[in-house]
Amino acid sequence: MSEIWFSPKELEFQSIHVRGNTDWVSFVLSDADDLYGSGEITSTQLDRSVAPVVARLANRMRGEKIESDDDVLRFNGLTPADLEADRLLATAVSGLRCATADALAKRANLPLHAYIRAQHGHDGTASNRVRLYANINRSMLPDDRGPVDRSPDSFTKMAERAMKEGFTTAKCAPFDECNAPHEGNGLPYCAEAGLERVRAAKQAVGSDRTLYVDCHSRFDMNSAFALGDELAAAGAGWYEEPVDPVGDTEAMRQIHEKSPLPNAGAEMGYGVAIFKRLIEEDVLDIVMPDVKFCGGPVEAYRIGVELEPGHPGSVSMHCPSGPLSLLASAHATTAFGPQLPLEHAVYEAEWRREVMEPFEQIESGEFVIPDGPGLGGRVDPAMVAMRGRRWEE
Repeated sequence: MSEIWFSPKELEFQSIHVRGNTDWVSFVLSDADDLYGSGEITSTQLDRSVAPVVARLANRMRGEKIESDDDVLRFNGLTPADLEADRLLATAVSGLRCATADALAKRANLPLHAYIRAQHGHDGTASNRVRLYANINRSMLPDDRGPVDRSPDSFTKMAERAMKEGFTTAKCAPFDECNAPHEGNGLPYCAEAGLERVRAAKQAVGSDRTLYVDCHSRFDMNSAFALGDELAAAGAGWYEEPVDPVGDTEAMRQIHEKSPLPNAGAEMGYGVAIFKRLIEEDVLDIVMPDVKFCGGPVEAYRIGVELEPGHPGSVSMHCPSGPLSLLASAHATTAFGPQLPLEHAVYEAEWRREVMEPFEQIESGEFVIPDGPGLGGRVDPAMVAMRGRRWEE
């Protein structure tokens, strides 16, 4: 992989309005020869825009000879520890590392997954198909007209739709009414409505297929003990983030010790070290690196190859975001060779597949990676013009 480099010059941001408070935000980083790379920086969990931080970091890379996505850190004087401590900065760096890897793979005339494997001396050829699970939650979040139906019947309908379209695993986030801390011990009353949604979704999914449950860190240690038993009785396949495993590691360790279900989480973590720590110190069974926060697709690959050989089925990438992130996540996932499926937020926008050029292709619950170098696709400028905006910082 010698003499593969990229010298960024131009930076342009773009966003597409999806529904409610959700916009898919991405950018294109290009050189003087119009070679470009793309990265997504959508984040509904940050209270400030990531774009100005991306622009500041990219300015320090302009005109430089970039030979690796790690150069994003090098030219900005950053360490993994800096990024573990600053979520906004980690999001900007992850987007830039994705865009840089995309551009370098194009320069090498390789699909991104093949470029990543070649960089790391990984033998063999990766598949161009990646198994997905259907996150039905975002399809039931408020749209432009306000709140939508979050009843058990609505969860049933969305889960049934996913199963009919070939998915074998779905995920829901049902505990709208709950927010920690909770008074007393045992199952809080507020969890009952969420459990009704879980039971309805599981009935639709069926006993021979899997339902994951995401708790969005809405519980505390004592309530999480009781909730785990209820979710196991309801047939859940995993128990995701009853508490934040990064911010409240010791509580999550104790929950994990008593949990009747596999525990998953850490979607906001950055870098190999934090995910390795959570697995090796028995805090989680499954880590969920998100390409937008963990350091981009190359870092996600490194997490997978670090953990999967010794802990099979310990990595499942988190991706409740736009199609650019799903594409980058699919490249990383197939590069490290997963045992667990990749997340896909289904039915959030019926026109979603048209955002990408070429169109996003999902067949029977599998993502089909497009042919071509780099990511193999880009956000269609016509869709940005129709549904969003473009700007520079």
